[in-house]
Amino acid sequence: MLDIDDIILRFFRDDMGGILILNEDGQVLYEDEKAARIRTEAKSWKTACPPVYEGQKGEVWDLAGIDSSVSYMVTTSTFTLEEGMIQVHYIVENSVYMGLCRDITTYSGVLKEEKERDGMTGLYNAGKFIRLKESLFKSLDAIALFFLDINNLKYVNDHYGHEKGDQLIMKAAQSLRQIEARNIMAFRIGGDEFAIAALHVTRKEAEKIRKEWEEALSEINRKEEGTGCVMACGMAYGEKGYDLGEVLARADQRMYEDKKQKKLEGQLTVKSPE
Repeated sequence: MLDIDDIILRFFRDDMGGILILNEDGQVLYEDEKAARIRTEAKSWKTACPPVYEGQKGEVWDLAGIDSSVSYMVTTSTFTLEEGMIQVHYIVENSVYMGLCRDITTYSGVLKEEKERDGMTGLYNAGKFIRLKESLFKSLDAIALFFLDINNLKYVNDHYGHEKGDQLIMKAAQSLRQIEARNIMAFRIGGDEFAIAALHVTRKEAEKIRKEWEEALSEINRKEEGTGCVMACGMAYGEKGYDLGEVLARADQRMYEDKKQKKLEGQLTVKSPE
């Protein structure tokens, strides 16, 4: 992962560019070594350089080098002092500047991704789910929403320790990751609560997603040691014009109905972890 402190240091420390300061008559008041070198290598500096005028703030323009493969970006601003106006140029080679921009963009993406992900499971977190509920989820052609809940997590935590409980959480998350796709998003929205949002799917495709998730969880329980992870699941489907609140309420109700049914079938019995 990129280090933001290192990026900032590179901006000021490395060979990013040079500073040139002119007075309103165009006389050089200050020029560092980098700016002097770039000006020497540049074509038509005087033609390209904008004249000094009041209110000039952050004007950006390109400057070609003698070598046609090199170009520079110049950011020009003016400042009014008691002694008169000064014009400040920051000059940097385009390829160097763009490299730094790519690093910063990548780092920003990493930060955003971390902010939207649950630290334990790597699934999207509750904050991401809430934001999408308030925006994207409201107006799709079709949406299938699943609410899921790990059965007996509190019991396992209280009687066998949180390490065993965490194993159940990770099994649940692993089963959800196996069905994630570009239009299928999985969330951890609470300690033992999860959600799936399948976007632009048919009702038949939504049922298939549920079946694939059930098969994934069953296979994980078969292969991995410890207490099997049993989850209740409720799914609701909405087509264009749906009321998102009503779809969410149906999914939640069906999840509790599924929990009750599994309890009647004896699927909620907790076996001692190995």
